[in-house]
Amino acid sequence: MSFVLPEIVMQKVITHGIKELRANKAAFYDIFAQYNCDEMVADYGVDYLDKLWLWFSTTKIPVIQAWSFNAQKVPCVSVHLANESEDETKAAFGDLGAVDSSGEIGTAAFTVMIDIGIHANKAGDHVLWIYYIVSYILFKHKLMAERLGLKLHTTSASDYNKEAKYMTENIWTRWIRFRCTTQNWWGGDSSIEIEAVNLDPAVGLEPASSVSAGLDVDIESIDTTANPGLRAGRVGDDDGFEDLNI
Repeated sequence: MSFVLPEIVMQKVITHGIKELRANKAAFYDIFAQYNCDEMVADYGVDYLDKLWLWFSTTKIPVIQAWSFNAQKVPCVSVHLANESEDETKAAFGDLGAVDSSGEIGTAAFTVMIDIGIHANKAGDHVLWIYYIVSYILFKHKLMAERLGLKLHTTSASDYNKEAKYMTENIWTRWIRFRCTTQNWWGGDSSIEIEAVNLDPAVGLEPASSVSAGLDVDIESIDTTANPGLRAGRVGDDDGFEDLNI
């Protein structure tokens, strides 16, 4: 039971995916296998794939939060929470998700937009390669993202563009918009466990401050002592301090 931290989860998924892919050369070659098909061999082929693998396996590609992005970390992948809004179509009445032995559990569903930035300098092909690597990771490790709370994924991508504010560094970027649903949880009111109910009649109480009776009732025949009603108490609470009206 917790809140989902979408940008932290996405950073972890991509970092894990890059690490796993670097340990699986065959899977990497499968991603870019089209470079080696008959019509592409003349321009690309196995030699091109070998150079691409050498670049990927020897180049650091950190996955960072967007606010820590700087030109010194390029190439890199940045993660930015673009939007997080409560999904009214999935809203729970009173935000009550469940009730168990510990008490009420609150919940709310959110629609989340995460922008994944793919940044590389000089060679535009680097942005292209990392884009397909990240796209592969988002599908390959979808179940991991699901387990960490990012549900119902869809993605879309922008065109390549040169970042104007980093023009002197010649940084190229492509953005992936990752859309998902999250469900946050929190503890509500705690349960009060009733261990026993005392049904013994109360006697010797203080007189009631007022008594209501019809004209046909002899007021002298009515017990005017106060009646607290039916109450539940906890075993061991002899003074009745925690008693509750039922």
